[in-house]
Amino acid sequence: MKYDTILWDMDGVLMDSEQQHWRAWERTFRELFGIDHIDWEVYKYTIGVRYEEVSELFEKTYGVDVRPKEVEERYFLHKAEVEKEEGYLVTPHLPEVLAGLRNRGYRMAVASSSDLPDIENFVKKTGLSAYFELLFTGHWVKHSKPAPDTFLEAAKRLDSRPDRCVVIEDAYYGVKAAKAANMTCIGFVNPGSGEQDLREADFRIRDMRELLELL
Repeated sequence: MKYDTILWDMDGVLMDSEQQHWRAWERTFRELFGIDHIDWEVYKYTIGVRYEEVSELFEKTYGVDVRPKEVEERYFLHKAEVEKEEGYLVTPHLPEVLAGLRNRGYRMAVASSSDLPDIENFVKKTGLSAYFELLFTGHWVKHSKPAPDTFLEAAKRLDSRPDRCVVIEDAYYGVKAAKAANMTCIGFVNPGSGEQDLREADFRIRDMRELLELL
């Protein structure tokens, strides 16, 4: 077997959450800044990066400062509201694919820019915890995606080499990070993540079941 480790992004890969995050930001902007709408074409460039990079884009585009703790707290409150209203939208066929990959001997980790509590809540509430040996947040490294640090450190903690790792990503910045880490990248074409540029990925899939054919 050429590969032994699979590193999964979470938002837009394990769950179709980006539209929910967009709606949570719109609620936050409406409540705190009187701005009713965030352009999806603007928002999609925040996909796959940490809150700090999201803040910079919103300040540049809308002239608002979302760095204060109050704004961050309101956003996470609204995100929790949306998730409670709509539930976690687990990617179709994901449980059967994770089970199949585990049965083939792959070690798996979540390697996401999301906060650790968000990652933990997702895998716990969806019953997917048993499939992942490691839950890794990009907040633990100095440089987030598109830098390779998140994936390199996650692989290191699993005692796996980059050339034996496969990264599953739905976002442009995530693909850039995977390739910068010298890892094989499979781009998941998720309509809910916008028209992301995944051309640098080694393979592209539209259905998670395709992973069982590729790996």
